[in-house]
Amino acid sequence: MALLALSALLAACGAKGSAELVGPQPTIAPSPRPVATPDARSVPVEPLIPEGATVERVIYGRLLRDQGEQIIVQSSRDVAAQGGSDSNGVCADRQDYLQVFAFDPDFGQWKPLFEGDKWPSPAAPFIPDRENSSNPCESYETLDLVELVNMETDGGIQDLAVALATGKDEPGPLLLKVFSFRSGAAEPIYDEAAPHGGGARLLAGGRVELEQGTYPSSSSPLWRGRSNPNGTLTEVIGRNEEYGQVDVVESSLALYCRHGAVDQVKRDALIVTCDADGQQRFTGYRLTGETQMLPAEFGGPGDLHVGQEVSVSAAEPLELNEDWELEPVATEIRVLDQQQALSRAPHAGLP
Repeated sequence: MALLALSALLAACGAKGSAELVGPQPTIAPSPRPVATPDARSVPVEPLIPEGATVERVIYGRLLRDQGEQIIVQSSRDVAAQGGSDSNGVCADRQDYLQVFAFDPDFGQWKPLFEGDKWPSPAAPFIPDRENSSNPCESYETLDLVELVNMETDGGIQDLAVALATGKDEPGPLLLKVFSFRSGAAEPIYDEAAPHGGGARLLAGGRVELEQGTYPSSSSPLWRGRSNPNGTLTEVIGRNEEYGQVDVVESSLALYCRHGAVDQVKRDALIVTCDADGQQRFTGYRLTGETQMLPAEFGGPGDLHVGQEVSVSAAEPLELNEDWELEPVATEIRVLDQQQALSRAPHAGLP
C-alpha cells in the first residue's frame, strides 16, 4: 500500500514538472478574412491609369466568375514625337491605353487583370508604346472599338471586344480580338486582322460587325492602289452554336460601283467610278468574250468612252479568291445615256 502511494506521488510531481518546462502556450492570431469586393462604380479610376494619361471611357461588367463587376478603362496620353513637319520639328501624337482591373480581396486592392501595353508580353505588346517607335510620326495604333459582348452562354459573364487600328504612312491592318477572362487571365477567343484596315461596331445581341475594303490583285488591270478598294466585305462575329465557338456567323460582299461613269477601258478590263460613302470610288471588272453590251447595236466594250454612264452586272456569286482578292467579271454592260452613246458609237444603227 505504501509503494502504491509513493508511485502516485511521483507521477503527480512528474506531470507538474513537465507543464512547468513547457511554459505558457503562444496565442495564435486568427487569419485575416478576405475583404469584400467594393462597388466597382464607386472607385476613382484616375489613380489606376498611367501617369499623364486622361480617361477616355470607363465600362463596368462581369468578366470573372464568382465576383462582382470589373473596371475597363480606356485612356490616352498626348505625346510629342520628334521629326514632324511643323515649325518646332514635332508632330502631334497620341498613346492609347486599355486596362482591365479586378479587385483582389486578399490585398484589398484593385489590380490590373489586363494591360494592353503589356499583353501578351512587355516586349511585344498588343498596343505598342509609340515613343519607342523608330518613326512615331508615321506609325500609329489607336483603339477603334472597346465593348462588352455576350459571346458565350455562361451565366451573365461577359467578354471584351477590342479593335485596334494600325498604320504606317497609310492605314494598315485593323486588329480585332475578343477576350475571355473566365480563366482569370485574358485569353483571345476570336482573332482577325483586316489587312487593309476597316471598321468595327457593336450590334444588338452582343455581336460585332467588321467591315473592311476588298481589293483586286496588285498585278491585276483592275488595281487602283491601296487607297482604292473596289467593294466591301462585311462579317458578323458571334457565337456559332453548331460548333460551340466564336466565329463569323454572317458574311456578305458588295461592290461599290455597279452604276457609274466609265473611268478606263482596257482590252480585258473596265473601270467604273462613282460616288459612294461620300467618296469617289472605283470598281474594276474583268471583260471576257461572253461579256454582253446593251443595247446590242452599240457594239463592244471597246466602243465605250470615258465619262459614259453605265450599269454593270457581275457574275454571281461574288467570291474572294484564296488570296482574299476580289476580281469581279462583267457579264453585262448596259449603256444608260443611250442616245449620246449611239450618236458617238462607230456602229450606231440610227436612221
